[in-house]
Amino acid sequence: MTLLTLHAVRLLGFADTETVAARFAQDTGLVESQLIDAGMNGFVSHSTFAGSSGWSLSSLGRSENERLLAEELDRTRARAAVLAVHDDFADINTGVVEACSAIQLQTQAGDEAMDVLIGSLASWRPLEAQLSGVLPRFEGYSERLLRALKHAVQDTVWLTATDRDSFHRIWFELHEDLIATLGIQRR
Repeated sequence: MTLLTLHAVRLLGFADTETVAARFAQDTGLVESQLIDAGMNGFVSHSTFAGSSGWSLSSLGRSENERLLAEELDRTRARAAVLAVHDDFADINTGVVEACSAIQLQTQAGDEAMDVLIGSLASWRPLEAQLSGVLPRFEGYSERLLRALKHAVQDTVWLTATDRDSFHRIWFELHEDLIATLGIQRR
């Protein structure tokens, strides 16, 4: 079982084979084979819900993902770098969570929230570059966040929607990626 396939399922929560493969630009046929094997090992399950079919991680799969991530950190000797990035991320995360909550509750002007999110992306970019230097799988978050912000100029649903690659959804995934990599719980 490859780390990237299992980790993609974890980050996405529930996704079809093509989406799992696309998350880390892997071959769809290879990922499908890995998912079937993972299902036979009890790491993932395939189900249909509300007209959508996809893969989700089991508790055994979550443990296996954590084991593989710990191996990756040991092999790359990246733990200190990831911890440092996580500490800086935690400071930025507070502003993003507050801005997204305000948007969802409609208590903050869109321009003000957008400014917070733009500033958060600017703060994240050098951290992503630093992190990607030791763990290349972290590349791409900045571009995805920027794409969401560009869409939000025309339609603010791109800030917090759950049915698309919105800023909030990407940021949540990034946070999960960091804490999963370090084997810690969400604060």
